[in-house]
Amino acid sequence: MSDVGWRVAHNSVIGTSHEKTGLPCQDAGGCRVVSDPAGQQVLLAVACDGAGSASRSLDGANLTAARFLRDFGESTQRSGFDEITKEFVVDWLSRVRADIRNRADADDVPSREFACTVLGAVIGESRAAFFQIGDGAMVVSNRSEPDDYGWIFWPQHGEFANQTNFVTQDNALEVLEFEIEERCIDEVAIFTDGIERLVLDLTEKTAHAPFFRTLFGWLVKTEPSEVEIEISVSPVLSTYLGSKQINDRTDDDKTLILATRRALLTIEPASVDADQSATATA
Repeated sequence: MSDVGWRVAHNSVIGTSHEKTGLPCQDAGGCRVVSDPAGQQVLLAVACDGAGSASRSLDGANLTAARFLRDFGESTQRSGFDEITKEFVVDWLSRVRADIRNRADADDVPSREFACTVLGAVIGESRAAFFQIGDGAMVVSNRSEPDDYGWIFWPQHGEFANQTNFVTQDNALEVLEFEIEERCIDEVAIFTDGIERLVLDLTEKTAHAPFFRTLFGWLVKTEPSEVEIEISVSPVLSTYLGSKQINDRTDDDKTLILATRRALLTIEPASVDADQSATATA
């Protein structure tokens, strides 16, 4: 188990394609660190990517992310991991989908206009739960090699480019992926598809370890996040994700969530440098 508090940074940054067309960033995400009944810290993290073709996708992404942080926070504070099962996630998604249908009916638009992906993580002292619908990915430190990284679920891509799954589609519960990891996970990164090609090798199906080592090396030197409150967005990640070096390689909206509870002395000092990090993924 880890006795180091969570250090967390996250942000969602508009892509240059949306800047050119005047559209808003359609990503949403957030984090909380809560205490379970035993007083142990539990990390909650969620990222949602609104479908570019859906007129209300940002509303869908915001609704889904907010419901995750509220509902999973309440459950974890009440019962720890006892309630975090696939059945709990399926029931939660069903309620989110009902909320979206109600919002869509009230506004007289189809539910599909609220289409978004969802990636959720609940990480305790010695157990973690992950679930996903859609593209993007979650990367964690490996069991045997802490300075190496592996993905939880591979991004859900369809037959054609930019095709994926969304929480609003009819078979959403069928494409839901869920996994429990019975181990202590000290580092996790969650990101939407806007930076997939920067941080994943899509041919070899591996994570680019140098990218994550650099960013976690910066994060471990920051102050631990406060418990029981939603964590504010990171200005450093805003600058990084909006930098020329990143935008030269992707024009999509980008969400990145980073969390570590490794001790400072176990990681070499590092700083967030967009050029260095981008080069590490080439």
